Amino acid sequence: MLLATSVALFAFAGPASAADYERKMGLIISGVVDSGAGVQFIDDGIDDDTVFTNGGEGLLSLPLGENMSIQTDVKYEYNTYATENAVDNDAAGPRFSYQFATHGSWRDPSRGLFGAFGGMGSIDSGIPGGSVRQDYRFVGGEAQFYIDNVTLYGQGGYVETADDFGIFGLDDGFFARGVVRYFPTSDSRIQLEGTYINMDYNFAISGEMEAFSVKARYDFVLAGMPVIGDTPIYLGYRGTFRDSCLVEGTRDLDDHTIMIGTSYSFSGDRLTVDRQGATLDTPDFAIGCFDATNIN
Repeated sequence: MLLATSVALFAFAGPASAADYERKMGLIISGVVDSGAGVQFIDDGIDDDTVFTNGGEGLLSLPLGENMSIQTDVKYEYNTYATENAVDNDAAGPRFSYQFATHGSWRDPSRGLFGAFGGMGSIDSGIPGGSVRQDYRFVGGEAQFYIDNVTLYGQGGYVETADDFGIFGLDDGFFARGVVRYFPTSDSRIQLEGTYINMDYNFAISGEMEAFSVKARYDFVLAGMPVIGDTPIYLGYRGTFRDSCLVEGTRDLDDHTIMIGTSYSFSGDRLTVDRQGATLDTPDFAIGCFDATNIN
């Protein structure tokens, strides 16, 4: 279904002309601001929950000479209490997560990018009578390759909790992420990505948890809106599949999030910013068992 939808969007948007990519390439000061809202469906194999969610992200890139640049990214997500009876909830909510990172990179805007990044984040989950919090930090490397109107983006690295006895005794592990961005026009984008996280835990019983997330997003401009004029819009989907959140070999947990929002790029159209400015971001580490989604 995801592949068919992507093909349909490709056809709907139409191919970008050669003029979209034949431009003077130099690093620029640029930023991107996202904001969206939607709904999340949670399933632990026993019953389902529904929560409302909203989130946002901000990117800022500053050139440091001809090929070097530094970039920051900040993101947050908030989920409400589940709509069902609290006794049956899979969700511990409300849940609030945020993370930020700094990237340093070398880039040839006509070919690709190599860099490294590091950051930290926190997830706070409300429970009856209080809340629980998990802090984490991460470091990694990343690379991008530019092929006409396609960007290939890969990341990998190390993630750990700030202490050995957090929500589930999560300790440390590794992550990998792959992204494909296709630009039908210079101001529209289709993005597909996958993220894998593997972490050890060492609380009552030693073991490991795994989480895999898939995302799809379509950015476009809704032209001629009354009063506000042309408006950048995105439609997004994220599916997360967790294995062994509490005890190895048990308690799997899935959720599906659908969002709609706006995304503003500064200092150029979307393709210009991707190749010359704020093109880097970080995985959603809250997709793991950090977020206490099935603490009940």
